[in-house]
Amino acid sequence: MIVEGIPVHFVTDTNARDRLLATIDGADFLAIDTEFVRERTYFPRLALLQIATPDAVWLVDPLADIDTWPLWKRLVSVDIPVVLHAADQDLDLILTEADRLPEHVFDTQIAAELLGLGTQPSYAALVETMLGVTLDKAQVRSDWLVRPLSSAQIEYAVQDVLQLRRLYPLLRDGLERAGRLAWMDEEAGRQTDPARFAPADRRRWKKVRGVQTLDRAGLAVLRALAACREEIARERDRPRRWVWGDEALLDLARRIGRLPAPLQVADIEPLLVDRRGPLAKHPGRARALAEAIARELDHPPSHWPELRRGPRLPPEDRELLKSRRTRLEALAERESITPSRLATSAELKQHLANPDRPSRLNQGWRADLLAPVLRDERQPDSPDDRRTIRR
Repeated sequence: MIVEGIPVHFVTDTNARDRLLATIDGADFLAIDTEFVRERTYFPRLALLQIATPDAVWLVDPLADIDTWPLWKRLVSVDIPVVLHAADQDLDLILTEADRLPEHVFDTQIAAELLGLGTQPSYAALVETMLGVTLDKAQVRSDWLVRPLSSAQIEYAVQDVLQLRRLYPLLRDGLERAGRLAWMDEEAGRQTDPARFAPADRRRWKKVRGVQTLDRAGLAVLRALAACREEIARERDRPRRWVWGDEALLDLARRIGRLPAPLQVADIEPLLVDRRGPLAKHPGRARALAEAIARELDHPPSHWPELRRGPRLPPEDRELLKSRRTRLEALAERESITPSRLATSAELKQHLANPDRPSRLNQGWRADLLAPVLRDERQPDSPDDRRTIRR
């Protein structure tokens, strides 16, 4: 199959996989896209892996009778850029499949922001802006697990990775001309921290929608409940909401958190084995969870979890924050970089409240660039500063 003069290879057997591996060894970069489904599972289920080398496009079918492990192992160990767009979901899938992340990631969305091409620009918008190509997105919601794939699906899959292959050199050249390749490397280093993709189960309570409606006792209960839900969802490979919905978790945390002290396991356990809940047929697990909740609530209230909200600024600092936002936007326009890639409003607020606290604003490539934005206007200018301004 040939698309726009580029050969397209289907990888459905070991011979084709080995040819792809040999091609990867000779490539100077790889553009990668994935089609996956996770509506009914905890782990994303890969339906198609698209790889573009400078000379060809390869469509890897993970549903075929083929061992893809050698391919994943190669993708995460190659000493060349792995090019993705808005890479987090793809990286999460790669981490699931390969147990590690690629050595060198180039996210075209981040590169575009470093060049001032918009805030989190969509792939379709970036392709249209830089290549003048309008992508047909009609197949985004199609069922990629059905075989055979339709001709429309194949065309869509090829175009997505083919245009990514064309974007990469343009964006890389733009970063090089702007002297920002080192910035891109630093951003990629943060992006590929595996801890970003696997929060500890005991921190999952922070992701529950409506968590802000609970008091601290309720949060202590929710921490144990959310951790248990995560374990069950992972074991059953089912979406979290299918195990326990967020509303059900909140209601249960609220009810248990309001039980009178001293709390006993026997007070908690009956609430956990509700016939509609995931523990109705698992009394042993219900008892273990009840014991965990009792231990949480047995701690002094000062040890219970607490939602960290942004710092409350005095009125005079609110004007300073507004001034910094204005200076940030002016700097971003002058430097042709997306403002939020430099700093978010929340980061500016946090820095104003805690200027000595280490953050990405005062480290790496941002430190010198943002120094004029983050200067403390409450301190008088030095004589040197005043002379500079007068000149």
